[in-house]
Amino acid sequence: MILVRILQAVGVAGLLACANLAWESTPWGGEAWNRNRMLYAWAGAIPALALLGIASMIATLRRQTAEIAALRETLARIEGRLGA
Repeated sequence: MILVRILQAVGVAGLLACANLAWESTPWGGEAWNRNRMLYAWAGAIPALALLGIASMIATLRRQTAEIAALRETLARIEGRLGA
């Protein structure tokens, strides 16, 4: 579970850094429109989103593994009651 939290933290930090970079490429956050900086910010957001997606998949797989183990246990108990 620690790996999932680390991936989530790095992904969120990356998204925040990219959002800051995108904000600085506008006239409100910087001097003028800077298309190169904006492109760099959006290109950096893609790996950050990928890290969040990977963390989500790992968490889902762990949850499903626990559910499968519980179902197997229940099935074994039911088969034991039926005498199969």
